[in-house]
Amino acid sequence: GVAYARCYFAAMVAALLLNMGTALLRAVGDTRGPAVIIASGCLVNVVLDIIFVAVLHMEALGCGIAVALTICSNATMIVLRMMRAPGAWRLSLSKLGIDRGICKSMISCGLPLGFQSAAYSISNVLIQVSVNSFGADVTTAWGLSGRLDGIIWMVTEALGVSITTFSAQNFGARNYERMRKGYHTSLVLSFMLIGGLSAVLLVFSGPLSRLFVDDASISAYTTTILHFIAPFYAIFSIIENASGSIRGAGVSLQPMMLTIFGTVVLRVIWVFAIMPFDPSLEHLLLVYPVTWLITATMFTIYHHSGNWLGRATA
Repeated sequence: GVAYARCYFAAMVAALLLNMGTALLRAVGDTRGPAVIIASGCLVNVVLDIIFVAVLHMEALGCGIAVALTICSNATMIVLRMMRAPGAWRLSLSKLGIDRGICKSMISCGLPLGFQSAAYSISNVLIQVSVNSFGADVTTAWGLSGRLDGIIWMVTEALGVSITTFSAQNFGARNYERMRKGYHTSLVLSFMLIGGLSAVLLVFSGPLSRLFVDDASISAYTTTILHFIAPFYAIFSIIENASGSIRGAGVSLQPMMLTIFGTVVLRVIWVFAIMPFDPSLEHLLLVYPVTWLITATMFTIYHHSGNWLGRATA
């Protein structure tokens, strides 16, 4: 775990460049380039995982190296694409600087989003501590399941970023009806793509896990974990779509508050107040579908009934 973390944190600067670059390109309408780069990165990551883990048996260190190399590769391709982009948004290293007004606006919108992302990390650390208490096999299976469902998280994030960009562009054009239609279209696409990928993962979780670890116990635990969580990935996509649509209008504080309540507060309550009544792995795994369902419900209600659009246009 420490080896993986070191590799991952070593690539943080590249990850920052990657995220900023993809956001800028999508904001000016270039969605195809980042999508192709990230999709190719997924394939590269899978190949490197097989090489470092299945062939070279480097275990957690191999996974970390694969992730770091993938992030650096994607970041390099994004920067090169930005340097070749036509128009005023072409990246010119000699013109880099900070505009105070723009910086203030970015911080007011981006800081809540940063806290929202940190909330997911805090929540995952909390769950990881509980998972570790079940022993080495379960801990390994937990990490492996995270690798197997990685493509689902990437697709979910990509759809969330897409609806944010689409919403922001139409909000700027004051085409609020098109924002609504785009949100509903994104939901349908999410259900189709995430639902399909989840079904594949459910059916082939056993064979896929044995590609990485030839251990019956770890494979069984991995299958159990995925069977508890995978059917509900589509529910999580509702959260990403609703929050992305709202953030596209420049409203970030309310999505942050809903996310922190749903992914941190509720899970703290689950782990410390509910888990002691049934301290089993299956009971712990239920925290994901339960909190996703509650959070998705809150986001749906706020998206349809909250005055977020009126607040943004005021």
